[in-house]
Amino acid sequence: MKKSTVISSIIFLIIIVIGGYFFYQNNIAKKSLGKINYGYEVWIGTFPYLVAYEKGYFKEQGLDVQLVKAESYAQEISDLLSGRTDFMGDFALVDVVKNVSLGNKLKVVLSTDYSNGGDGIVAKKEIENISELKGKKVAVEKDTLGEYLLYDALKKNNMTLADISEVNLTAQEAALAFIRGEVEVAVTYEPDLTLAVEKGDGWRLYTSAQSLGLIADALTFKADFLAENSEKVTAVVKAYTKAMDFILTNPQEAYLIGAKYFNITPVELEKQLLGIKLMTKDDNLNAFFYKTSIDSLHGAIIQANNFLLEKGTIKTKVDSTEILDSSFIKSLN
Repeated sequence: MKKSTVISSIIFLIIIVIGGYFFYQNNIAKKSLGKINYGYEVWIGTFPYLVAYEKGYFKEQGLDVQLVKAESYAQEISDLLSGRTDFMGDFALVDVVKNVSLGNKLKVVLSTDYSNGGDGIVAKKEIENISELKGKKVAVEKDTLGEYLLYDALKKNNMTLADISEVNLTAQEAALAFIRGEVEVAVTYEPDLTLAVEKGDGWRLYTSAQSLGLIADALTFKADFLAENSEKVTAVVKAYTKAMDFILTNPQEAYLIGAKYFNITPVELEKQLLGIKLMTKDDNLNAFFYKTSIDSLHGAIIQANNFLLEKGTIKTKVDSTEILDSSFIKSLN
């Protein structure tokens, strides 16, 4: 009897040790991926990553995320390219294409969002359609997403940028110039788009909702970082998808989180979100299918490439299959 008790005790201890080992592997050991720097700016598209940070989803995946706030989108890109940050979630595809063509090796592993009315062309009410822009002064920042949207709107109406007179102003300056009556047309984005409509007595002549997929933001890493840190990249993708699930099931709590970072009210945040489409895991699985149409990330890259080549901003084509890496989002299935 005593011998049986001793054997049972040993077996019990072995079970505890084995169980403890697997518990450690699943719950403790995975929390050792180390530090990673996330670059962001005050823009609604960074919302899911900030929710992931606040809810501890990055920590659950073993990541010690350091927030690096940029004062501008341009600085955000510069921080990533210089290595000051390790990833950004709102790198516009057209800018990814431009930077890759210029020699920077970048990898896109996830589509964060696309503009769904948040960017637009505001015009005086007497201008009723895009074709009436011929010869008009249009306030728009050159070589930006705003000009890309304008280019697409004109192209759909058998026009080019050469048919208008571009006044090179930032999106914010363009809205103010429109309000002051200095131009009849301006390209800008929210909240300045609404401000220009309301204070400049204008209307939304064209918005990104009419060019769905054109202005898309992506989770982007430098290629060398991704090659050396695949586990960290996987962890970021998992944290993002969990944050998206939380936003969809607990929107009010999520809005409170975002409002704190964007210095607006939850109601204002909810309203701004109407102008973009945040991408879920399923959305991404569909977006990574190879197609030449704009509803595919491959097609979006091809179209952005054509725009930049036509403008003369870049001289060489890029290969979408070299930029996009669907393995991380597919690994979640």
